[in-house]
Amino acid sequence: MTSFQSAAGAQGRQFAQQADFLLQQGGFDLGKPVLLRDVGVEIDREAVSPRGRTVWFEYKGSIQGVRPGLIRTDTLKKAIANGALLNALPNHPPYVVLTSHLPTTGAALAMLAAARQLGYFDDVICIYDPVQAERLREL
Repeated sequence: MTSFQSAAGAQGRQFAQQADFLLQQGGFDLGKPVLLRDVGVEIDREAVSPRGRTVWFEYKGSIQGVRPGLIRTDTLKKAIANGALLNALPNHPPYVVLTSHLPTTGAALAMLAAARQLGYFDDVICIYDPVQAERLREL
């Protein structure tokens, strides 16, 4: 079990580096993680867009595995819970989830659709899809 957890942690760090690189290449000024004690949420990265807008990013990705990124329902549920909790904060910055993989079928796809309809995310972007990554320019 330890080697699985170690590999998962290493892959998560590698994905975070890739997400940071994508944001930097897009002109974002990267800040630090943000701990929001009032709602019990830690934001992976606060960044300022080229337009001067503060954005909160959550990173959910991996480069390997049978169910990487938001395909894993437990990973998706954590992002959904964070989005729901953030809605308790008035006037919070946009909350954007950057992922390696989006669900295409099943329960995970249904959960993601419901969370989007409820407004828990300002966007969910697969960083390996150039069309989706292009949406970062709108922030």
